[in-house]
Amino acid sequence: MEKRFVVPGAVLLILIMAGISGEESLQGEQASAGAQMIKSSGASFSPSIKIDTDFGRLPLYFIPNKGQMDEQVAYYVQGKDTTFYFTDKGITLALTRALERGHGSRFSGSGGSLHDTQEGKSGLPKAGPRPSQEGGVERWVVKLDFIGANRNIQPVGETETGAVVSYFKGKPEEWRTGLRTYSRIAYRNLWPGIDLVYYGTVNRLKYEFIVHPGADPSKIRLAYRGAENVSVDGEGRLQVTTPAGGFSDDVPVAFQEVRGERVGVPLAYRLVAAGEIGEGNNRPERTVADSAEENQGQGAHAYGFEVGTYNPTETLVLDPAILAYCGYVGGSSNEYGNGIAVDSSGNAYITGYTSSMEASFPVTAGPDLTANGTVDAFVVKVNSAGGSLVYCGYIGGSSGDYAYGIAVDGSGSAYVTGYTYSDQTTFPEISGPDLTHNGGADGFVAKVNPSGDGLVYCGYIGGSGTDGSYAIAVDGSGNAYVTGDTDSNQTTFPEISGPDLTYNGNIDAFIAMVSATGGSLSYCGYIGGASTDSGNGIAVDGSGSAYVTGYTYSTEATFPVAVGPDLVYNGDYDVFVAKVYLGGTSLAYCGYIGGSASEFGNGIAVDGPGNAYVAGHTLSTAATFPVVVGPDLVNTGGYDAFVAKVYPTGTTLAYCGYIGGSSSDYGNGIAVDGSGNAYVTGQTYSSAGTFPVAEGPDLSFNGNDDAFVAKVHNTGGSLIYCGYLGGSSNDYGSAIAVDRSRNAYVTGYSGSTELTFPETVGPDLTYNGGGDVFVSKVYYFEQPVQKHALGDFDGDGSDEFALDFGSTGAWMWNGGAWSQLTASNPENMVPFDVDGNGDKEIAVDLGSLGLWMWNGGVWSQLSANNPEYLIAADTNDNGIDELIIDFGATGLKWRQESGFMYGMTAVDPQNIIALDVDNNGTSEVVADFGPVGMWLWEAAGSTWQMMTAADPNTLASVDAFGFGNQGVAAGLGGLGVWLWDSGVWGQLSGVVADRLISGKMVLGGGEETAGDFGLTGMWLWGSSVWTQLSNVNADDLIAADADGNGIDEVVGDFAQTGLWLWSSGAWSQLSGVNPEGMLAGNIDGNSTKELIVDFGTLGVWLWNGGTWSQVSALNPD
Repeated sequence: MEKRFVVPGAVLLILIMAGISGEESLQGEQASAGAQMIKSSGASFSPSIKIDTDFGRLPLYFIPNKGQMDEQVAYYVQGKDTTFYFTDKGITLALTRALERGHGSRFSGSGGSLHDTQEGKSGLPKAGPRPSQEGGVERWVVKLDFIGANRNIQPVGETETGAVVSYFKGKPEEWRTGLRTYSRIAYRNLWPGIDLVYYGTVNRLKYEFIVHPGADPSKIRLAYRGAENVSVDGEGRLQVTTPAGGFSDDVPVAFQEVRGERVGVPLAYRLVAAGEIGEGNNRPERTVADSAEENQGQGAHAYGFEVGTYNPTETLVLDPAILAYCGYVGGSSNEYGNGIAVDSSGNAYITGYTSSMEASFPVTAGPDLTANGTVDAFVVKVNSAGGSLVYCGYIGGSSGDYAYGIAVDGSGSAYVTGYTYSDQTTFPEISGPDLTHNGGADGFVAKVNPSGDGLVYCGYIGGSGTDGSYAIAVDGSGNAYVTGDTDSNQTTFPEISGPDLTYNGNIDAFIAMVSATGGSLSYCGYIGGASTDSGNGIAVDGSGSAYVTGYTYSTEATFPVAVGPDLVYNGDYDVFVAKVYLGGTSLAYCGYIGGSASEFGNGIAVDGPGNAYVAGHTLSTAATFPVVVGPDLVNTGGYDAFVAKVYPTGTTLAYCGYIGGSSSDYGNGIAVDGSGNAYVTGQTYSSAGTFPVAEGPDLSFNGNDDAFVAKVHNTGGSLIYCGYLGGSSNDYGSAIAVDRSRNAYVTGYSGSTELTFPETVGPDLTYNGGGDVFVSKVYYFEQPVQKHALGDFDGDGSDEFALDFGSTGAWMWNGGAWSQLTASNPENMVPFDVDGNGDKEIAVDLGSLGLWMWNGGVWSQLSANNPEYLIAADTNDNGIDELIIDFGATGLKWRQESGFMYGMTAVDPQNIIALDVDNNGTSEVVADFGPVGMWLWEAAGSTWQMMTAADPNTLASVDAFGFGNQGVAAGLGGLGVWLWDSGVWGQLSGVVADRLISGKMVLGGGEETAGDFGLTGMWLWGSSVWTQLSNVNADDLIAADADGNGIDEVVGDFAQTGLWLWSSGAWSQLSGVNPEGMLAGNIDGNSTKELIVDFGTLGVWLWNGGTWSQVSALNPD
């Protein structure tokens, strides 16, 4: 069984998306350490995906009221469908339920830009549901009164969370910023000697009564007002029902701590008759709210507790357990996540908008007919572990405010853009490019300081018409770049030094550069023609050139085509892609990507060399759409998502192809990593029968429409992974980001319930009606599973090789002839010496048939269980190899030569390698346990030692200094490449390595380490110095002494450029064909290494000293 996927997902009540930082020179900043191996002698790489199920698992936050709402409220908790207000008079619960409405998909019928929704157009996509699609909500208010309680007991916050909340609403003097939040609040001495404490689990609010010695628990009485009914069910739960939904308090428990042990006490709910309630709390005053409740005839449903026998001299705790569902960030209505950015430390920055109503505290119980709510933009920062909120800020005025794009700079400042209907009297404009609202909807841009408690600037971009900003990017100097669309002409729109200073008619796309101070526009101008044009995505390169994509209905007669990939309008809507020079005065290129039907460009990214990557969707077939090389060259029905790469010159497409199935599919967001792999998310209606699922997080279509996430190989010719994220209802991915470690962050919308959406752990595991935002962090790692085996299997002094031909079984090539080893399809084959007789045996993983050994033609079963991965090593210095076997969920086991299986750990590793760290002839094991870190195991004593808490992505053993002991070269993702030797870590490079190998590649000294650094090329480290071997990104590399001089050459698979050999400082091409895999071994026994290369459909070929010969016409697995 090969290692595949963990079920995806974390449903988050926030929202996320956007771009990613570039990667720089090989020498980098220092950090701490961790790792995962890539040693390419015979190993194929089994791709694996897992979802970080803890990412987005946010605790509950109690927010203090510092003037942002009614003075009666001391603290409140914002939930998805419930808001809790804590006052000195009791608790108020506002339950919200969305009214029927469309789920807001960008692509169903009524999607469109800000202009489209106003003008009645349809089908023109823009990120997220549009304001005009918003449905209403109904709110029902329930009050929980403290009966007979002491007067004026205010709740107090306890246990600060470290997170802050800010309200940037209105003028600066009206802001409430840096509000410290708490994970627990307490009403002390609410009844004599009795405290009431509220605190939160990940997605629930809990409460406890702490009865101090001598206090009387029968004094505890509470009453729900505004509920239709309160009852105790047969299981002992307290059930509360209202017209807006119900909730329950679970079966209560009570306990005492006696001499350090918890002792249970019998406890049950007791309903209290109306005559026992009295007038309520022990307060002399009568409030307007009290009178209003009585006049409405809402009545009260009271309860207390029946407590069994307990010791009154010890503290008693009454724990009614779960109160009601509660979310954490967002509001009590609908939230939409439209943008995400990730900083170099892995912190996620999220923006979107929320239609929330908790600011209007409900005075009376029952239906709340005045709850209209407001729509505010928000920005959230979640820490790198996804487990806690760093800050949450709301940006808005008295009208609707919508955020769509976010970016983050090196200092952690967040840049947000969107549009607003609020004028300058209520919108928090401060030191922005324009401090005056210009009418209708205006674009806005805001910069949030790193601590999240202040706006550095916030202002408008707009004219007298309707203006919307949809995407933002930021350069290394803190200048922000914004794109969107406008129907304001140049008399009111702030065009200045832009690529086009004249409004072209209808709707134009625009691009603006906001200076680092935010006080002015460095440039602002139109990109458009006589018809409709809109800018949806923007990126910026290291030189300050901006890249824009969107869609246009304008022909080349008026649209500013210049140099671009296609200078001729193709009909209906076309995608456009444009590069704007530094300074903004002119276009480096601008052209179409399209066919005879409609296309829409939704996202764009740019890599270090200046290649632009575009994602969107198209109705055009291959007959007119410019497919070239792409992952799929055929439109299989309806809309298909597409991905395209534009060369730096802008004149041609490096690749362009579809991602889709037989139904409609839409590409919404794109990001690119340092190796030029593109990451795409969107929405699909296509089932797995036609959609190109491949190693994805979920390979089964879940119903209606699903979000999808795909990783496109840097050549564009294939998908590294592609899978679904979704449930039985409507789900779509809005945006995607990728960090330096190649982890993808996806956000979007889900209308699916928790019964079908693949959430595992998150801030909210319960679907709440209407629509929720989800966010998932997708890990992808390549486990070096050896599908083929090479070694001297007959003791004749030369190597043979065994290849897996899939359904044809496994075959061995020996001296020019093939013989079948098994008709079964192996999942893993590892050579090892089990008997010390000089020839090798093969350990073969036959999947569900278990683990077997082939020994000179004889088969024997080693285990009936299905392993995920295995390696062989002499771990006890007896000249015989033992097996280290990863059995997945049952952990890692050590099979000794006696056949005894010893459990090493119950933790499932991502990768394992063996090496002799102390030059004593005994191999130790290094295991990558992902988020648990990297550990070293020694057979003597069977002891584990933690090497680092970091999670590696590639590992190689290396004798770096020639002393005979081996160290570990580890690619630690965003931390760069590190060397562990004799217990000490040292950084080799601050750049992310995709793959590392080791070998004796230079005469003298120890071994060298060669690394594939993506778009930075291939480099060699030796004697503490890096040397660049190639500036081209390799797909794979191995070390092999191909000429018998005792020095290893480097063999590089450069994809479409073919197979190359590096020797004595020079490259020579071995083949112009793109290989799918390669091995190196001494096939003829003459001390030189030959190459065995899988050329796919061309079969298997042997390279020997410059001569090629075909050994099989079949294509191995």
